[in-house]
Amino acid sequence: MDAIPVLSQLKSFVQWASGDSEGAEETQANFLQRCPVVAQGTSAVQAIMGNQKGARQTQIEFLKGLNDKVDSMPVVGHVKGTVHYICGDKKGGDKAMKAASHTTGVIGGGVGGFLVGGPAGAVVLGAAGGALMDGAITIGDSAVNGEDAKPCGFVDKVGRIVDDPTDGGNYVDLIGATVLDAQDGN
Repeated sequence: MDAIPVLSQLKSFVQWASGDSEGAEETQANFLQRCPVVAQGTSAVQAIMGNQKGARQTQIEFLKGLNDKVDSMPVVGHVKGTVHYICGDKKGGDKAMKAASHTTGVIGGGVGGFLVGGPAGAVVLGAAGGALMDGAITIGDSAVNGEDAKPCGFVDKVGRIVDDPTDGGNYVDLIGATVLDAQDGN
């Protein structure tokens, strides 16, 4: 969410308006490091100003965000997760598998919704498919990892709101992710 123009600024404004100026500043720092083109501009300015370490760190953060996008691609993310597992990287494998599976749920819900209700059905069931897949992933993770399990996607975002209902950024993250899933389902 922090890398998306307009949504990042909206989230930052909501955080600031709800009294979380540190969160608002962090959201904008994330935007400067993760948004395509903006991150490259940030890195270039840092390099020109002599901050080579900052320029490098900006590019590393941008590449981490790009890696997250690759993880979320069905099939590609599943293959990438399998490679992580083969190499002994359970954490990286879990991350890629969960992200790719979430997107698979969104697409599956969108296709099913379109067949049942046209474009409106695709929007509604695309978002629902993502939320349901996140629930299934969270239940599976809990069964396998017990207390070390981490809630996934929609479940995590709702949990953050329950834990801290005063953090406006959590609401923007939940609504924004749901809207983006609805768009992807269509």
